[in-house]
Amino acid sequence: MSGRRITHGSLPRRLMSPGLSLGLAAALLGACSSSMAAPSAAAPKSGAASDTSFHLGADISYLDALGGMIQSLPSYNENGVPADEMTILERHGWTAYRLRVFVSPVREAPDNSLANTIPLAKRIKASGALFLLDIHYSDTWADPQHQEIPLAWRGLDYAALQQEVETYSRTTIEALKAAGAMPDWVQVGNEITRGMLWPIGQVAVPGAPAQYQPPAPYDSTVQWARLTGLLKAGIRGVMEGAGDTPPRIAIHIDRGGDWATTKWFFQHLQAAQVPYDIIAQSFYPPWRHGTLADLTLNMDSSAAYFHKDFLVAETGFGPSHSPDNPDMLWPVTPEGRLQFMVDLVNAVKAAPRGVGVMYWAPEWDLWNADGTPGPAVFTLDHLHDSGARRGAP
Repeated sequence: MSGRRITHGSLPRRLMSPGLSLGLAAALLGACSSSMAAPSAAAPKSGAASDTSFHLGADISYLDALGGMIQSLPSYNENGVPADEMTILERHGWTAYRLRVFVSPVREAPDNSLANTIPLAKRIKASGALFLLDIHYSDTWADPQHQEIPLAWRGLDYAALQQEVETYSRTTIEALKAAGAMPDWVQVGNEITRGMLWPIGQVAVPGAPAQYQPPAPYDSTVQWARLTGLLKAGIRGVMEGAGDTPPRIAIHIDRGGDWATTKWFFQHLQAAQVPYDIIAQSFYPPWRHGTLADLTLNMDSSAAYFHKDFLVAETGFGPSHSPDNPDMLWPVTPEGRLQFMVDLVNAVKAAPRGVGVMYWAPEWDLWNADGTPGPAVFTLDHLHDSGARRGAP
């Protein structure tokens, strides 16, 4: 998602809202110093076993940046008893956690270095929760608007960059495995709809605004060969580091409500025989990612066409949103957020191959100002409430 760059003295754009209490804002600012036919041939599997369980989870990466740009968080408590975020979420059925990792040294972002990631990853594994590792292949935020080559990798040609991606992926997984924190799922790249490691692995999305097009001269065949080569290098490295404990591989783009672009993107991966297991998507209705009906079409179509599992790897329902937004069909209130999550989880659970929903940065808006859990923490308790239905709020 765009708008995640966090600097001293400012909140991310999507968090700037009069609806965010000043007390919580201060605490959090301190915390951040259409074909449906099956294809004739499918891409090979990564080798990981299928996990058909459904997971409600969260990206809690901010928690492992303590001591960097993160200085403090709300004092979490429930029923008057102090607790931490993971403990409370797990108490209410949240069973998966996602952690991002940036290339070191990290710049202009929370310090989600591998060294800072390992302790929280160990805790996730010890709790029995599913662990999704989100490898950014950047030393700062990577999303559809920013896919910067790490400063340490600048100047490498394509062949050398491909080898660096493989080596970095392998050593990252080796370190986590040695620490007893082997990821269950690994995301190779973050929101790579327009490619990764720009401009070397950058691709042009049909119909995208001019400012997001690759620099001229642009050759689609060459650029897609580079992108799929980088993805294969990353996946090879992950599997080399994993050894006899291969994770499931997720490829993540930001088009949860956009089947046409999803099909376009993953058809290229299929043609290049990129081995992966999960289509991972961002789905933020506040930022015009479509309606639940759009998401349902995408999930159904992806299952029929690509025969892959489908994960909403990022979602959220913060107070900030695009103006005059037809996708905002829920009230921008804590209760509206709960209904959004109930409807979303019901939709993904009902999809042919829906495997999970992960809320991005619950520290920002899933909690009340006093640190107690807000309504959406109790999502799983409300899945059978009347009015919640698949495909529409």
